[in-house]
Amino acid sequence: MKQALDPNRDRSAIQVLELKAVAHRRRLLELGHSLKIRLHYGGSMSAVEILDILYFRWMNFDPSRPDWAERDRFVLSKGHAAPSLYVALSMAGFFADGEFNNFRRIGSSLQGHPDREKTPGVDCSSGSLGQGFPVACGMAISSKMDQSAVRIYALLGDGECNEGSIWEAALISANLRLDTLTALVDRNGKSSYGSMQGRNDVEPLADKWAAFGWEVIVCNGHSFVELSRALAQAEAVQGKPRVILCDTIKGKGIPFAEENPTRSNFALTEEQYQGSISHLNDEERRIRNERAD
Repeated sequence: MKQALDPNRDRSAIQVLELKAVAHRRRLLELGHSLKIRLHYGGSMSAVEILDILYFRWMNFDPSRPDWAERDRFVLSKGHAAPSLYVALSMAGFFADGEFNNFRRIGSSLQGHPDREKTPGVDCSSGSLGQGFPVACGMAISSKMDQSAVRIYALLGDGECNEGSIWEAALISANLRLDTLTALVDRNGKSSYGSMQGRNDVEPLADKWAAFGWEVIVCNGHSFVELSRALAQAEAVQGKPRVILCDTIKGKGIPFAEENPTRSNFALTEEQYQGSISHLNDEERRIRNERAD
């Protein structure tokens, strides 16, 4: 349903989404813990609400027909957050949760980066940063040429905005007035090895996108209400592409990662895992109690 959430009218729908976000983060934690592997927890956890609003509130698709021609398209340009996309796709019904048992193994449908040839629901293979967004722009060109109702959504990282291919595609999209395209930037302020500040910082990011001819919208990337309002505002824009800068916390839901500088890709100790699960359990109780009140 492409409609902004109202905190008074849609309390039940908001609670459902918030509980999905908790379940989404818990599944990511369980995935790394059960398989004893390192995951890109940082960027996967910060993108949870962005993915969940798209898959459980916004985009048109049919999980029983992953290749349905009239579906909206989603491109995970920050391909290292593939585990988070896979959890969203599984929760949306594209494949069974049991597929995670073979995650990142040879022959598995769930590889370390999205592969459209292997995974139901994946519209674009991506891995190297800056690779997916230009493909999304190509999809938007096709949608505009066909005068189609199909909409294209692309999720980028703010660190990914260091890539020249991002700005080449942004320039082309604005020049071609691709108003079927919405980019969402997971702006958590960190790259793979730490803060963006003092390195090749991309700020002021809003001014840069605006200078390239894009409609710029800023929101809290962990608020379903704000995300839905931003998406509704973006849908109303005609004649130009839209970018939503989603302010997020890298490693959201992992207290250790939220409070300390960490790499994006890491393994959790048993203590960190248990602490994170306990934190999410508390969060779930808070959400349910708020509804009861």
